Amino acid sequence: MTDENYDFVTRMMEAFQRFGKAEWRKQSMWGIKASEVRVLLCIIDNARKNKTGATVSEISKRLLVTSPTVTQMANSLIAQGYIEREADQNDRRIFYLKLTEKGDEIAQKLKERYQSFFAGLIEHLGHEQSENLIQILDQVFQYTDQAQKEYKDDL
Repeated sequence: MTDENYDFVTRMMEAFQRFGKAEWRKQSMWGIKASEVRVLLCIIDNARKNKTGATVSEISKRLLVTSPTVTQMANSLIAQGYIEREADQNDRRIFYLKLTEKGDEIAQKLKERYQSFFAGLIEHLGHEQSENLIQILDQVFQYTDQAQKEYKDDL
């Protein structure tokens, strides 16, 4: 690897590390962990699409985590009174996670905060750079996902 490539690789690694160490990633909102916030946002998004709620499987696919991970977060949100489980009337093996009144109130606030943040980012970057960023992030995800699978095979 040339010195120029090494410097470029180092700069890219440092840019990724800054995201990993960013304080905002570790902050909770209204006492809710960031991972739990994402679960609430999935449920509110499903409710917006005229669904009765979201299944653990739907949430796990959307968040790219395992079902047991979603179940653990859901149990915490249930204990805090933000969501509840409701069995499917046609198939008792299936249950939906639904927002409680308290959960709906906080999920609306969280959704507004996230939308405001990303609207501000789009305004800051401009439409064209925002579109480019989305495309680049999609490419980064695809590359890292594929590379991870290849590295796993090497172990």
